[in-house]
Amino acid sequence: MAKNELKELSPPRKQPAMPEGFRQLKTQVAGHTFEESNAEAVGLLQDPTAGCVLKPMGKPECGERELRFYESLAAAGASGDNDLALLRGHVPRFYGPLKLVVNRRERTFLRLEDLTRGMSQPCVMDVKMGKRTWDPESSPNKRKLEEAKYVMCKQKLGLCLPGFQVYLPKDAEEEEEEKKEHPTILRHGKDYGKSLNVEGFKQTMALFFNASTSDSKTRRVGTELLLKEVLRQLQAILSWFQRQRLLHFYASSLLICYDYSRLANSNTQKSLLNGHHRLEKDDDPANWVRVRMIDFAHVYPADRALPDENYLFGLRSLIEVVQSILHR
Repeated sequence: MAKNELKELSPPRKQPAMPEGFRQLKTQVAGHTFEESNAEAVGLLQDPTAGCVLKPMGKPECGERELRFYESLAAAGASGDNDLALLRGHVPRFYGPLKLVVNRRERTFLRLEDLTRGMSQPCVMDVKMGKRTWDPESSPNKRKLEEAKYVMCKQKLGLCLPGFQVYLPKDAEEEEEEKKEHPTILRHGKDYGKSLNVEGFKQTMALFFNASTSDSKTRRVGTELLLKEVLRQLQAILSWFQRQRLLHFYASSLLICYDYSRLANSNTQKSLLNGHHRLEKDDDPANWVRVRMIDFAHVYPADRALPDENYLFGLRSLIEVVQSILHR
């Protein structure tokens, strides 16, 4: 039997049943996903019209805690210059909860800003922060399970890599124009992240930022622009953590997003190479690079009003890794 006949006879992959206008989030790189073998498993949804990502609320206590966190930020925003209000600029915008019937069951979702909206070739990385990823209410068994995950990177860097996707130029022997127009896409999940040691983590970060594929002068300038903007946003989050004494974050992540098509925009890089230091608004990397805190199901009041040294340790490590890529 011919290969195309075999393909035609193969049963189509069963798609989850969801309301009209919603679809699976194709750029989800970590967390719970839709599973063909488990009708109860639900991943992130996307409302492309509204520019929202819908995150299913997890276990009742965790889902309620995350909802309360977002609601507290919304309430703080009206009260002026305080630490909670300042935090709003570092998390996705929250548009409230929404009930939807997915796979014939009603579920509650958190409607959040889609951080990849407007990106034609979104590169996305989830980085979990801190040496300790279990919260104060975790059982001994849960603590043991968490301590066994991502051991090599977590203990030395305070960082884990649950997943990422990145667009990369094609092989070096191909023409530059073809590489720019037809990049390849690479995706890795938690199994890849669990296998990384410290050096492997650093190499993966360089790969994600296209720093190991910067094979032309214009591309190197674009990567430098990207790394400097990522560092600017990371430093702003660091400044917030250094002053705040309200909250401690466990098993929380940073989501790093950028648009590869803007990175490969030769007009932007050529302008910088020619000494034109002012960028047009659309070329400003602040418009196509986003670093945001996500995953707040394990946020607790700060113990004795102490700083969150666990998160700070991972954040400082991440900044050092990005700086080393920029300056190598």
